[in-house]
Amino acid sequence: MFAHKPLIACFLLGSLPGLASAQAVTTQTGNDNEVILEQRGGSNSALLLQQGDANFSRVEQGGGETPLQPTQLELHQRGMGNQATVYQASDYNFGHSAAVVQLGDENVAEVVQADGNGSQATIHQQGARNIHRVEQLFYANGLESRTFGTNNLTEVTQNGAATATTQQVGSDNRITIDQNVFAYGGGVTVDQDGAFNEAAVTQVGGRYHTGEVNLAQVGSANSAQVVQWAGFSNFSFTQNGIGNELTARQGTRTGTIRGTSAGNDNRVNIDQSFDGPVLDIAQNGSANEIDVVQHAAYGTASISQTGDANVAVLNQLTEFAAPPSAAIIQNGTGNSTSITQR
Repeated sequence: MFAHKPLIACFLLGSLPGLASAQAVTTQTGNDNEVILEQRGGSNSALLLQQGDANFSRVEQGGGETPLQPTQLELHQRGMGNQATVYQASDYNFGHSAAVVQLGDENVAEVVQADGNGSQATIHQQGARNIHRVEQLFYANGLESRTFGTNNLTEVTQNGAATATTQQVGSDNRITIDQNVFAYGGGVTVDQDGAFNEAAVTQVGGRYHTGEVNLAQVGSANSAQVVQWAGFSNFSFTQNGIGNELTARQGTRTGTIRGTSAGNDNRVNIDQSFDGPVLDIAQNGSANEIDVVQHAAYGTASISQTGDANVAVLNQLTEFAAPPSAAIIQNGTGNSTSITQR
């Protein structure tokens, strides 16, 4: 590590005379701050403010050659040991934009936006040792992400009209989102409040708008893995407590999954496919387990557990036959129910 004075290293390059309009405004206060900025072509603009010590930001912006040509950035860092790396580039851009605000110390934010139309990212970190990694590739992606606390991690990869909103409050939470929803898009919202929660969401689209995933984790050590390979489908689930586990795969068209796990150490496993199925789940207690396979067009299922150590297994496998319907209600301790419909 080399010693350096507070400095500004800005390279503002306009590759197309008459079209280039690169701008940069930089303010630094404190010790050992550093900015490395490179802008090429297009209507680039940057505003960088750093206050504190040992802050570092590196920005590279491309663009140009129409349409609209903009690439914009606004970055605020205050505290100590903050670092931000932003890369924006596209020959087909309209409206790249990134805003990174970091308050606290030892925060890291990395944003990559490339080959995209209308991509935008907003990242807010407050606390210590929080990390954001964002990659947006092609076609109108959007992200807004906020973190309050310590040692939280958010990683987002978007491709194809994807939108995502995340918020972390607490410590040691993890969010991973992978959206490959070209060309009609999809949306993901993840909210974590507590400690050591983990959420992984994958969205894959194709002929239709994939749908929406809304996931909330309140408490500690909850884990959720959600895969949505769907069209016009909705997934909504809340984990509230300690050590709850969720694994879900939704491969439907116009399918719906709604659920809650309230308590400790509850488990839910879901596999739902075909057109129009609806599943509702409610767990209230501890050590309950629900396993659902619903491969049934327009099937409906409802499962409710109140108490402890209950087990419910439901298999609806009628595919495109007459729509099945099932309801399971468990109250008490140690109940076990299994239903199969073909």
